[in-house]
Amino acid sequence: MKKLDSLILKSSIIKQSLIIIFFIFSAVFIPFLGSFCLILLPVILFTLGTINGEFKTATAFFISSLLLFVLFLLLHQGNPLLPIVTMGLAGLLIARLATMNKSVEKVIAYPALLIIAAICFYFIYSGFEQSIHPWQLIRKYIASMIDTNIKLYSQLPLAKEDIDFIKSNQESITAGFTMIFPSLITIISIFIVWLNVLIGKNILSNAGLSRPNLTMLASWKTPDFFIWFFIVSGGLNFIPNGDVNFLALNSFLIICFIYLLQGFAIVSFIFQSKNVPAAFRFIFYFFIAVQQFLMIPIATVGLFDIWVDFRKFFRKDEKTEIVS
Repeated sequence: MKKLDSLILKSSIIKQSLIIIFFIFSAVFIPFLGSFCLILLPVILFTLGTINGEFKTATAFFISSLLLFVLFLLLHQGNPLLPIVTMGLAGLLIARLATMNKSVEKVIAYPALLIIAAICFYFIYSGFEQSIHPWQLIRKYIASMIDTNIKLYSQLPLAKEDIDFIKSNQESITAGFTMIFPSLITIISIFIVWLNVLIGKNILSNAGLSRPNLTMLASWKTPDFFIWFFIVSGGLNFIPNGDVNFLALNSFLIICFIYLLQGFAIVSFIFQSKNVPAAFRFIFYFFIAVQQFLMIPIATVGLFDIWVDFRKFFRKDEKTEIVS
């Protein structure tokens, strides 16, 4: 972490451009690692913009994006700038909102809305170009992703019956993912921004540039009135109306995800109040990533925190600052 801090501290535009170019070109040209570089691009722009100035970092990002654009013009290939520019602007927006001491909800919500808007623009524009409805394009995209996964599963040592089950239910799976597509892109966008804010906040804290509006992230909780959205959206799923079910299901999934984030905030609060070693925390989160069903009890903890206030059982008597 200290090496990363020293790398980005007081960087010139040239050094910043080289750092950004590495992440941008890795995101475009390296198959597997590129996805992680794209996801983590906002935290690079967030930390660089906070430490070295937003204008300098924005200039370095513009130069890097321009080089990528010129390269693809020379290669006569498709333009990959939309995801790069979107993630870069999200990082710069996080830096601006954090510098303005906006609430942590706004620091996460506004960049997430930017990513969602870019995804919507992509499908609307692509649908217009191909003369098909954007929703049909979404279904086509999901179907192709499922086909790719089936081919991947076929190469893995999985039971043939499981693969055949997926193939035989491919249409139903496609229809199901298409129906919850709005909630999926919303959840993914919020999670990406939340992850980048969390990582960037820790980097800035190690560099001695902590942001007061982000230091209480582990104490964050949803407003109490959200419980009514949870109850109403859950109940509307039982109404036999396709349009109502579509809106209710997507709303319900998004609200459940928000309570999951609150559950993680509670877990983080407990870890810090008990000074749990970083290695154990990593093992815990890795285990959750592998066994996703454990997210259900964590989301349940976030939901019932409205009435129980789990943090009070672990809150220290003296006033302490929770930093993540």
